Amino acid sequence: MKPVLKTQKLVLPQVQRYLPWAKRSLFILGFSLITLGVNELSVLAQTRQPTNAEIKRLRQELQQQISNVGAGSLQDRRTQVEKKTRESFVRAWSKTEPELAPFFGRWVGYENSSHIYPSNSKGRVCVFETAEGSGRLTTGVFSNGVIKTNIGEVLFKEGNYYLGSALLKNGRFVGNNSEIPLRSPRPVESLSGLLESIFEASEKNQISQQFKAAGCTSSLPNSSANTLRKR
Repeated sequence: MKPVLKTQKLVLPQVQRYLPWAKRSLFILGFSLITLGVNELSVLAQTRQPTNAEIKRLRQELQQQISNVGAGSLQDRRTQVEKKTRESFVRAWSKTEPELAPFFGRWVGYENSSHIYPSNSKGRVCVFETAEGSGRLTTGVFSNGVIKTNIGEVLFKEGNYYLGSALLKNGRFVGNNSEIPLRSPRPVESLSGLLESIFEASEKNQISQQFKAAGCTSSLPNSSANTLRKR
């Protein structure tokens, strides 16, 4: 029995010495696995496309929501100047981005807005969502009649007046519309105008950098500020 006890006394300090290293290694491994899982989910979200049946269902759900809200809350409050300015912008971009151009504009909800900008990268759009003094910038491409963003969100038009939104949850696309549906597209704002809706200075700087890095633009396609490049 004594030799066994002696061996245990010698081994125990060694175990204690390597225990912190082992814990640290397990933590790094666990974090790596979590990161890998998130990345895989992100890839899946980007590649999963809504089927025609799903798009039809989402449109029907939006139509039902519009009907429930009532015309009184969905009045068109745009001025004629706003309408004509936005229409001219869409018409100009339709020559180079015929599928994406009808989405361009600032779509307004109750306390939120979705700003859809052209990008200098052909076939891509910038989607900037604002609400309560904060914002988020994503990019998207046109696919099967809808815009699919890099976070898996789907944007679709209902006529020329409403914009619907959906997210993939548990393998199923579900509506992500606000209480008052996004509607009545106005002209896109300049970057400086866009940043006025953001409260925190640090967030303004971050969004400004993202906006420029993604090639987002509020200019016309034939402007010297724009040089379209193929992806």
